[in-house]
Amino acid sequence: MTIHCPECGLPILASEITPAGDLAYCRLCERTSTVEACRAATPLAKRPPDSSAPPKGLRLTESLTGFRVESSTRSWAALFLWPFMLFWSGGSLGGIYGSQIKAGKFDWVMSLFGLPFLVGSCFLFGLTFMLTFGRVVVESGQDGRLRIRKGGLGLYWTKSVPWLDVVSAEVEENTSRRKGGYQTTYACLLKLRSGDVLRVGTGGDRAQAGWLARYLAGRIYLRR
Repeated sequence: MTIHCPECGLPILASEITPAGDLAYCRLCERTSTVEACRAATPLAKRPPDSSAPPKGLRLTESLTGFRVESSTRSWAALFLWPFMLFWSGGSLGGIYGSQIKAGKFDWVMSLFGLPFLVGSCFLFGLTFMLTFGRVVVESGQDGRLRIRKGGLGLYWTKSVPWLDVVSAEVEENTSRRKGGYQTTYACLLKLRSGDVLRVGTGGDRAQAGWLARYLAGRIYLRR
């Protein structure tokens, strides 16, 4: 017998039931309920459409042919990164390559020495660009494909997979060591029928990652 989470209405796996068989845990809601309450819960398919708004930073658009969830990656940190990037990249690249252009001579030793600065400048520009204009878009359309787009100002990197190949959605938590402590970031993890995974970053926000995972898991469940 399949049991469902009283909160979201999605199925709870048997592996999430305690050995005593009295409690069940929903990973998407991060909520523990009694198995009795889960048995009595109304499945998502039998519930009225959810009218609750997504958390701040996410925007949902639904239509008869699909859906679109848009997340902004903009941050006030960009105000500090732009001056730093212009000073650091301009100084390093200008001194290494600008001097060669000004002299009209090519120095391959200096050019090779400057490659790490060039790569670092590209990374720093990409990070600053995303913190200023960036968006992450998850959308499905009439063609039956799920697209994850990341970029801004009309310039996007896109990953596309058949929507029917996406079999589950869950929250992924990553903890990394930082000076003076640890930093935890969250993402929505999509598992494909082939065993591959797609990560959808939402700026590291737990509420956004959790809502997106629950929404996509619900769409997967309802299409069955």
